[in-house]
Amino acid sequence: MKTILKYRKIVGIFMLLFVVTGIFTYLQIPKRDIPEIKQNIASISTVYPGANAEIVEADITNPIEDLLIDLDGVENVTSASATSFSTITVSVENSDNPSAIYSSIQQAVTEAAKSFPDQAQAPDVETDIVTSSVATYHLLSEDQESLYDLRDELDEWEESLTELSGVESLQIKGMPDEVAMISLDQDALEEEQIQPNQVITAIQNEISPTAIGTEKNEDTIYQLKLDSISDFNALSELYIAQNPAGEAISLGDIASLSMEKESPEDLITYEGKAALSITVFAQEGINITSLQEQINEKVDKLSGNLPDGIEADLFYTQSEVIDEVYSSLLTSFAISLFSVVIIMVLGLPISSAILVALAIPLSIIIGLIPLPYSGVDLNQISIIGIIVAIGILVDDAIVVNDNIMRRFQLGDNPLDGTIRGVKEVGVSIVTSTLLIVFSFFPLTFLSGSNGDFIRALPLALIFTIIASTTIALTVIPSVQYARQLKIYKTKKRKIGLLTNFFRKLETVYAEKILPRTIKKPWITVVSGIVLCVLLLLLAIKVPFEFFPAADREEVTVSVKLKDGTPIDETDQLLEEMETYILEENEHVTETVRYTGSGLPNIFNSGLNRSGENTGQLAVRIDRDTTSATEFIENNQQNLRETFPDGEIFLETIVSGPPPSAALEVKLQGPDLDMLTENALAIQEDLTALDSVEIATTNAGSTQPVRTYEIDRDFLAEEGVALDQVRGTLQLANTAIPLGELDENEQIIPLQLILDEGEDNGIDLSALTLFAGMGEDGAPQIYSFDEFIDSTTDQQIGAIPHDNGKRTITISAYENEDVGTFSSDTADILDSYRNDLDSDYQLIEDGEASAETEFFVEVAKLFVVVLFLIYVTLAIQFNSLLTPVLITSTVFLAITGAIVGLFVSGQPLSFLAVLGIVSLSGVVVRNSILIIEFIEQNKERDKSINEAIIAAGRARFRPILLTTLTSIAALSPIIFTGDVLFRPLAVSIVAGIIFSTTLTLLLLPAFYLTMEGMRSKKQMKKSTS
Repeated sequence: MKTILKYRKIVGIFMLLFVVTGIFTYLQIPKRDIPEIKQNIASISTVYPGANAEIVEADITNPIEDLLIDLDGVENVTSASATSFSTITVSVENSDNPSAIYSSIQQAVTEAAKSFPDQAQAPDVETDIVTSSVATYHLLSEDQESLYDLRDELDEWEESLTELSGVESLQIKGMPDEVAMISLDQDALEEEQIQPNQVITAIQNEISPTAIGTEKNEDTIYQLKLDSISDFNALSELYIAQNPAGEAISLGDIASLSMEKESPEDLITYEGKAALSITVFAQEGINITSLQEQINEKVDKLSGNLPDGIEADLFYTQSEVIDEVYSSLLTSFAISLFSVVIIMVLGLPISSAILVALAIPLSIIIGLIPLPYSGVDLNQISIIGIIVAIGILVDDAIVVNDNIMRRFQLGDNPLDGTIRGVKEVGVSIVTSTLLIVFSFFPLTFLSGSNGDFIRALPLALIFTIIASTTIALTVIPSVQYARQLKIYKTKKRKIGLLTNFFRKLETVYAEKILPRTIKKPWITVVSGIVLCVLLLLLAIKVPFEFFPAADREEVTVSVKLKDGTPIDETDQLLEEMETYILEENEHVTETVRYTGSGLPNIFNSGLNRSGENTGQLAVRIDRDTTSATEFIENNQQNLRETFPDGEIFLETIVSGPPPSAALEVKLQGPDLDMLTENALAIQEDLTALDSVEIATTNAGSTQPVRTYEIDRDFLAEEGVALDQVRGTLQLANTAIPLGELDENEQIIPLQLILDEGEDNGIDLSALTLFAGMGEDGAPQIYSFDEFIDSTTDQQIGAIPHDNGKRTITISAYENEDVGTFSSDTADILDSYRNDLDSDYQLIEDGEASAETEFFVEVAKLFVVVLFLIYVTLAIQFNSLLTPVLITSTVFLAITGAIVGLFVSGQPLSFLAVLGIVSLSGVVVRNSILIIEFIEQNKERDKSINEAIIAAGRARFRPILLTTLTSIAALSPIIFTGDVLFRPLAVSIVAGIIFSTTLTLLLLPAFYLTMEGMRSKKQMKKSTS
């Protein structure tokens, strides 16, 4: 300390350097709404046109899963095999090198694709799942067709916006893909006696690149290649075969060629107008606000190039959310800072109050420096961590400043007073800072999305607290020493505005209250313990809510109809639902309809398995007259009763990771029929419960399936390959991909379809097969209905897997008005579990299980925190019993937190639990200071009672001031803060108030009781 005081100017220079670095960090650090939650997943999508779910499962899903499940780094593999489509999601373990795992996944998929049928398309593997959406724009028009003509404009938008630094990608919804379609004429094929497989072979041979090697001529080596048709229209001249008359038949003789639009995956309607949506996604770690400014400039220019009748409208921007959140948080921050300064001005001399107050912005600015290196940006979670730190960080400065001033008042000269003042409390301050670090640091190890979501809070707080401790032990002594050199010469000292009032409180506490509590310590101890135990019972009356709904204006309505419902019918029902909502709710300000794959990822709401039978409405409400939660309560059940044909869910954005169903039951087994039967029975029984709001399955509803039974003996007799017949049926039902054309540097998908005259389904009588020669030497012609019969059956819409096993998940949503959900659902599941064959099993999961796992994890971390606190205190006091005494104040803080949550009506939420855990490091500080001063006074030959009273008198004011500053810092969050953080603030404030009060009253009695036990033990040893 003497060296620091000697070179105090150097200390000032270093501090200035840190401040400049901190300011620069603030200007550069990304700012966003909520923390980026990394999704270590890969998505694999494969299209197999015309194949039903079981064929997709056998030919596509199973081969891929077999190779993925055993890969190192793969945590879980889930899939759904539906008609014509397979989707597989791979969860990857946290790794320092995830790209290596993704590369292995890509290789495994490529290997599996080698065994795919020819008609299956190449798998699409996505390993960069972008989640940070910056903005969504709508291109609006009175009619849909005019939007479909904007393909060139959309290409320009994509090219311009993706050029911006920080833009990862664009997602365009509502624009159908354009394909080069070749439509075979069945009558022409029959007349020319050409089979579809001949056409397929001819086209593929033409457009597929063929390697023919190299040629060496003298010293030059030439790469050889065959020219091929690249112009789509030129394919009409492609030679196919000869007809019976020996004439050459080209593709144009038997087919029509045209550029067509595929059926749209999404139908979007905004405020009655047809729309396309463009969503911009940001790269990881990008400053969203500054990126939005660049996007706005680009969009303004691009909008000017749109045709007449087309307008661009900004539907969503994260920047507005950030501005709103930051405005609220900065208001809370300013009020907290002002309140803390006011308290210090009242309790300390003006100069000391200014000095201590200066520690707040310095600590915050310096604490920002490590954030980017720990993967933390500025968001509402990290800012709340800083606000919580405000009430704690001044404690060190107050304690150091107060003790230095106390030494000056006792007559020490500037140098001795400063050194002794720091020395007396230095160890306690370092210890208490370590305890706070130990309390919050284990929270960074919380697993899963909950851990990713909250990790910024403890890290921001820890860095700020460490900075404040550094300032308290260097800057505060240096400044006070320099000031005291001047004051010491004039002997003039100022006091705070309420210093005399605090001194009176010290006198009352030390001379009246404290002697009474230690007069009969056992009675005080027992009374305190009984009181705390009784108050802890209030925990059963505290409501529980894992993550509350955010105070946002958006509500999403997710709808799922029966599998096989056309997209037009789904859109019609969504339109009726939209009209109903507008008629029944006067507080709705805006609606948008996304039929198909649903909304882009902007409101944390998506569809698990989307298709033509699904869609979403986004509803914006007037928050001045209602709330999203109230809107959901008033409309969800009414919508389900009015539109009973669909599964309907209303949800709003929650202040945390997206929630799941209260209960998810995974039913696994080999036989699909048995699996489906049991899953539907469980779903029906769960839905019948009063405590269950609705139950769903991920297998979808059953849909009719037509099975074509081919006379294979007939094919064998006629020498016809089964693939030829199967391919013709597939062509007649749906277009199959033939590859791609590279026309003018534009890749065009090429598809082939057989037009037999039937738009819906297949007309077997119109399809013909050329077989063996007849008596006249001409090929025999058979219609397909001569050797093919069809039957109709029912089958589930999708076959889901979990780690390669057929697994149907039943999701049950709790009716919160009935409190018997857990017991009711457990009874039903137990009855099914007892009746299932050994090959089938039920696995329970869901939000309730996730919450249980969270509390178990937090309990483990809490034990770790207590252990670290105990070890640290044991080292400081060289005692095994004293740390137990100090740690007991954690029990007082927990009691206070429960009482605070009960009185305020706040729920025991995710952050409330974290607040309770963090209290363990905050509240022991006061106990450390009291116990340490008692020990120091005992060494000065004072009696134990005198030592306790002297310690109480000396530590009362700094303890009271630090408590008041903590309350002042967090109170604005309780009254004006976000609903996510109120339980956190209540638990910490109530815990600090309760523990401080009872620490001042009970801790001296606890200490006296402990000393009595220790003395008796020593007496026994001496007598023996």
